[in-house]
Amino acid sequence: MLGAATARDLAAAEAALGAARHAWDLRAAALVAPGPETDGHHRLTAALGGTPPGDGHVPAGAPREETGDSTRVQALLAGRAQVPFLECAPDGLHLTQVQITRAGIPVPGDTSSTPWRSVVPALDGDPTLRRFQLAGGVGTLPPVDRHAFDEAVRAWLAENLRTAPGATAVLLRSAPGWELLRRAGAVAVQNPAVRLAADGDGAAPEGRPGGAVRVRRLLRTLPLSADHTLLLARVDPHTGAVRPHSHVLFPAGLVLRPDETVTAEVTVYGGPTDSTPLLPVLAGPPAPGTPALALRQLKVRALEPERLTFALRGPGEVELVAPAGERTPEEPTADFSRLLAALPRRMVRPPALELLLTVDLGGADRAETEERLTFVREVAALLARKDPAGATVRAGAVGHYDHTDYETAWAKAGLLLRAPVVARPPAELLAALATWSPAPGRQDTVSSLEDALHEAAVLTARRPVGADSDETCRVLLVVGGRPPAPARQHGVVPACPRGTDWRTALGRLRAGGFRLLARTHPATGPPAPDAAARQAGRYAAEAWRALGADGVFRPGADSPQDVVRALDPPWRHEGPACPLAFAAPLR
Repeated sequence: MLGAATARDLAAAEAALGAARHAWDLRAAALVAPGPETDGHHRLTAALGGTPPGDGHVPAGAPREETGDSTRVQALLAGRAQVPFLECAPDGLHLTQVQITRAGIPVPGDTSSTPWRSVVPALDGDPTLRRFQLAGGVGTLPPVDRHAFDEAVRAWLAENLRTAPGATAVLLRSAPGWELLRRAGAVAVQNPAVRLAADGDGAAPEGRPGGAVRVRRLLRTLPLSADHTLLLARVDPHTGAVRPHSHVLFPAGLVLRPDETVTAEVTVYGGPTDSTPLLPVLAGPPAPGTPALALRQLKVRALEPERLTFALRGPGEVELVAPAGERTPEEPTADFSRLLAALPRRMVRPPALELLLTVDLGGADRAETEERLTFVREVAALLARKDPAGATVRAGAVGHYDHTDYETAWAKAGLLLRAPVVARPPAELLAALATWSPAPGRQDTVSSLEDALHEAAVLTARRPVGADSDETCRVLLVVGGRPPAPARQHGVVPACPRGTDWRTALGRLRAGGFRLLARTHPATGPPAPDAAARQAGRYAAEAWRALGADGVFRPGADSPQDVVRALDPPWRHEGPACPLAFAAPLR
């Protein structure tokens, strides 16, 4: 009706077609995006007919919205042992085998990759220009025949995607805008084995390695099919029986966003002795056959808590991240069923603790005396926190000053001892110690420790009728800096004005079942220059050896926590030692 096209019409149509083709080429060049002043940038400029690829930049496309692919992929993986994932990437075609564990956790396996030039030889040999062509650009390059491209991809799929009847493969969609990659994906979904097309992530794959990287990013966003639990041991408070305990770190159904990491914290406890328990993380409750996701070993102090932090980066990807630097160099291996069978049958509670302290409240060095009193109060506070009601711990103390021969403003005539506290709950001892105070003395040779030991022996002999020392761990802890005075003058060492023999009192306490521990400063420095001082030093060393026959603690080296830990009667276990950490403290 309009007649033949004129030369002007043809010229306008040719100009419009050229502009559209140039815009399309620029869009493809923007997807490739080589750096400025690089060899790839110069080669792409030549392919665009001299136009730099940055001119007339066209956006590569808006980010893809969330599609819920992770839930669909999870449903597809259910009940399968292996599923291949296919990706049409700028560097080639990738096929990643994903193994599905018994717990339903997908684990990326081997990836087979084929470069695009091996599939479609018509593509350019230069990597930058080849990506330009895969993005849909032509420029001055020979056009790639679209139908031949489709047939080449179809032939590659027929050769490499060989699956059994009813098997399933997943296609990872390419980023938007890559025209030939889109065509390759369209050919792939026609293959009967490809049951689902999913988004690996929303970012363009340019610059990223293909294959397992995108597959892993997708798998990390799948919901957890089973609880990820930490295996611990728990002791029955009534029978002492040891049972496996499952602490849920990350619940089933938890979904992570791409590149998200979530953490979980848990407090575990050490066993009766310092140990390196195993920390197995399982996919499900503790039972024979439950697979282990991670296995770590950690140093834990006896009966002490340890705060742990675990990180989850995807289904089955659990790592102990804190405390840092405490993991063993090599991850231990263990048969999980054998590990469950290796739990002790029963933990036997230790006997009750009866602690009696003697505290030297005098001396020429007031700072040293105040430090001793502070130490005793801290020990009482730790015991009070451990057993506030005194159900398993009873504690008492006898404080002593100097003899009346060395009378001070604090220690009046006849005042040798503080009102003793014996066999009380630790909280009551702590309250009593709040009223105690040190007194400055005039000499550092001896104290009235022998009178304190005598008083302690008398008081402990009045224990209730029926009390059995075999059922109680008795400990005498002597806290001081000066030795007791001898019953008779010992060279330059003055005698006890009352004639009290500290060795007799110590023997009575030993006969009553008390362990003898001492906390004192060790003798240091060169020998004394005169015979009298050397004689006094020998006497003090001999006395402290007897007072600390079962152990000696040193100020500045042994903290109150160390001392309380050493005072604890040991737990016993029937059967093998527990290889796991405990879910609750042994009390």
